[in-house]
Amino acid sequence: MNTEQFTQSWEQLEGHLKQHWSKLTDDDLLGIAGSLDKFNSAIEKRYGEMKGDVSKWTDLWYARWTGRYEPYYQQWKPATGSRF
Repeated sequence: MNTEQFTQSWEQLEGHLKQHWSKLTDDDLLGIAGSLDKFNSAIEKRYGEMKGDVSKWTDLWYARWTGRYEPYYQQWKPATGSRF
């Protein structure tokens, strides 16, 4: 997911972020406000996760949201029990 796609899907994505990344606060979400860079920074601050792992999650979410889930999932194949 690129910066433009993240910004355009922010309203739909915001609710999923709170469910999936529960350590994000409301203040974090207000600060992110559709910025992919700010999202990556907030996730790394709260979870200490690598940017690449976070990018995989956003890519997978976007693929599901746009209906292009299967080809992406088959290519990436997250491990059973993975948070992604």
